[in-house]
Amino acid sequence: MLRHLWFRVLMAAVLPTALVACNKAQNTQPAEGSPPVAPATAEASAAKATPPTPAVDPAKAASATAGAAAKGPLGASILTDACPAPGEDAATCPKKPDKVDDNIQVGHVLIGWDGSLPGKKIGRNQDQAKQLAVQVAHEARKTGADFVKLIWAHSSDPGPGIYKITPDLRMRYVPAFTAMALSLGEGQIDVVETKFGYHVMKRLPFDFKAPEKPLEKVATDACPAAGENPKTCPTVQDPKPVKATVSHILIGYQGSLPGENVTRTKEEAKKLAIDLLHEVRKTGADFAAAMKKNSQDPGGGTYPVTPEAGLVPPFKQLSLSLGVGQIDIVETSFGFHIIKRND
Repeated sequence: MLRHLWFRVLMAAVLPTALVACNKAQNTQPAEGSPPVAPATAEASAAKATPPTPAVDPAKAASATAGAAAKGPLGASILTDACPAPGEDAATCPKKPDKVDDNIQVGHVLIGWDGSLPGKKIGRNQDQAKQLAVQVAHEARKTGADFVKLIWAHSSDPGPGIYKITPDLRMRYVPAFTAMALSLGEGQIDVVETKFGYHVMKRLPFDFKAPEKPLEKVATDACPAAGENPKTCPTVQDPKPVKATVSHILIGYQGSLPGENVTRTKEEAKKLAIDLLHEVRKTGADFAAAMKKNSQDPGGGTYPVTPEAGLVPPFKQLSLSLGVGQIDIVETSFGFHIIKRND
């Protein structure tokens, strides 16, 4: 039962894992020191969410301590050098807004370190994470920089990396993250630390919609290979499906699946996934049997998918690009997913 629940939770991406703090049984503001709650689907969130406490007064949030005087004000910047540096856009430099809007949207690049995100092996220590966060912030402040591409390139947040903060939603995020967001004017960029990592944050227009990240091909060899059914080969769908039911085989690796003792490396997982892809594309192959034998999704592995579904974006994107019966692989932070569209 528990194994089933963690995967249902992991697959969702409505709220960022690194930002949400536990709501305890009481209706109180979650503390930054609380363990993180992985995001749930919109339906699950609505059913289980504790009613939000009144929104934090931005003026108080900006001056509150983070629980340790040495860390400075809640939401304080980690950057100490002058802004703008040469080549940077002065409009990206933080400046306290004259008025704090109730409804804002921010993008963030989460730079974590080993131990900052439970169950995730990142491969850098905290000092290295801080150094990278500062580097990304200066890159983001350069004239003409594409912040969304920096999210794609560097972020440890498996969700889209862009989130709306409204009075009803403020309490769902780590307090330091919310305080930093409310301190930025539109277009401004700064960095705040939480227990989950360094957040390189940019205030975006409230109606901003990020483009989809282009899917990277995991299997690059020609399809069909010898003995494979041509109908399983992925082709561009026009118009793009707006809903689908898919099954998948999840192949994880060391550190990709919290609580799971997976010993294979990422490269070993990739090779295994590609080998399995060719097996399930063969004429007469039984995908359901291969899923039962090989998948590390304890929830069964079959999901309804729509553009609004609370699933990690690459999984959803590939699912809605396949025709019925087609099979392909996508990588997410949880492993390699061999996905077959059923209908």
